[in-house]
Amino acid sequence: MERRLRTHVRAKVHRFAALVPQELVSVCRREMERLDLDILEESEAGIEFQGKLEACYRANLWLRTAGRIVCRLASIKVGAREELFAKTVRLPWELWIDAGVPVRVDVYLKGARLRHSGLAQKAFQDALQQRFKSLGRSVCFLEGSHGERKTEEDAVLEGEGFVQRILLHVEHKQGVISLDTSGAHLHRRGYRIRHAGAPIRETLAAALLLQSGWTPQMPFVDGMCGSGTAVIEAALLAANIPPGRRRRFLFQKWPSFQEKTWAYLLKKADAGTKTPKPGTLIGVDLDAKAVAVAQENARRAGVGEWVTWHAIPFEHMDPQRWSLAPGLVFLNPPYGVRLEADRTLYERLGHHLERCFRGWKAVVLAPHRELLMFRSVRPRKIRRLRHGGLSICVGFYDLS
Repeated sequence: MERRLRTHVRAKVHRFAALVPQELVSVCRREMERLDLDILEESEAGIEFQGKLEACYRANLWLRTAGRIVCRLASIKVGAREELFAKTVRLPWELWIDAGVPVRVDVYLKGARLRHSGLAQKAFQDALQQRFKSLGRSVCFLEGSHGERKTEEDAVLEGEGFVQRILLHVEHKQGVISLDTSGAHLHRRGYRIRHAGAPIRETLAAALLLQSGWTPQMPFVDGMCGSGTAVIEAALLAANIPPGRRRRFLFQKWPSFQEKTWAYLLKKADAGTKTPKPGTLIGVDLDAKAVAVAQENARRAGVGEWVTWHAIPFEHMDPQRWSLAPGLVFLNPPYGVRLEADRTLYERLGHHLERCFRGWKAVVLAPHRELLMFRSVRPRKIRRLRHGGLSICVGFYDLS
């Protein structure tokens, strides 16, 4: 078994994909270039790249904007269910997945002879089960409902176990089998156990930081910090700490997992940690309870000592009184359902930015584009993004 793992898995170059929303592909690609990953092409799913297992480990550990890393295990021609079964059962699954880890098979069909995803899933699972039974083992399958997905991610973060996702995409007669390598979605860094309100995803917060023009030498103010996601992501960037440093990954459960390689990557990452400039990372929120939650999350992320917290309304903050040089102010207002109330809030924010933050950059999130068109300040660009199933707008400002 060890010889087969070394020959067929560890020594080989494999194809992987960083799954990322299309609107974030460009920023994720720049991250991958800085990591010196061997990029092949952009696809509908995200960005395809190749490398040995070490490249997969690095991508999971360091990518701040990707949602998941998958391994393209095999490409197969698929016609009838019998053909799917026959080709699936021949794959060396025992070299890739641990039979003790529950498996969830997700099937996506487009223009295929296989018309029913449920029947295709059944054929695939039967083949996988037969492969392991021939080796004296068995596989436990999960159906993959929404509730089970939630349980899976919580279990990963709480150390209770993993679920191995296997994805089968069939378009016409061409099928691609992919293995999840990440486990919980990569926005689940492992530090935000508690939250205040509806937090922004860590992957999106990191993407907006990377697109804003902010550098770690500049001050960063999270003016409505909530559970602290944006300022914590800024602190991780400033300290050069990989976003995956405090969590576990599914590939660590694979038979092929290389413990020494992973330990080396962590040691190298820790050696590259930097100390952010004191007093430049600031979290502000009018809710003292939210600030307490944010402080706890920052401590868990390992950046608590570098962030200064203030339980005050953002409109009471004057960076000049705090002797802050121009930097980036990040605002994710608690936008509600009443548009008129939203307009009033956003106009107040625009006025405060124009009055007190001249020379700064700003990133402001809103549910509607018109809320970002302040009377006194106009964004240099507005981007529409998807976040948690909703469409949001993000304004980028240069406050002159």
